Amino acid sequence: MIKNKTIIIFLAIFFILATFIIPTFCMASNPIDDPDQYRPGSVTTGDEEIIKNRANTIIGAIATIGTIAAVTTLTILGIKYMVGSVEEKAEYKKSMIPYIIGAVLLFTTSTIVSIIANITQETFK
Repeated sequence: MIKNKTIIIFLAIFFILATFIIPTFCMASNPIDDPDQYRPGSVTTGDEEIIKNRANTIIGAIATIGTIAAVTTLTILGIKYMVGSVEEKAEYKKSMIPYIIGAVLLFTTSTIVSIIANITQETFK
């Protein structure tokens, strides 16, 4: 029992120290040898379009995958609910609450992000 506590304490101290020491070593070696060579360029219109297209693709993919997963899960839960006994129906009702919350969050966040993207595109034109 005492050995287990000693090992756990040792590991906890090791991980705490590693959390503070490892980033220090990583930052000590500078990946840029000559900082004067770094010259950030300006963002061009072509870069903005590439970023907008990629963001729209990612948002669309997340919304599509989420919609497919939500509909599939709802279908499976609905079939199990119709076929299940009284006790199983009570359990499915309990499992539907987190499902509904997750589905609402998925649909609202993807919709809000799309609305914000459309507003900002119209504003900066």
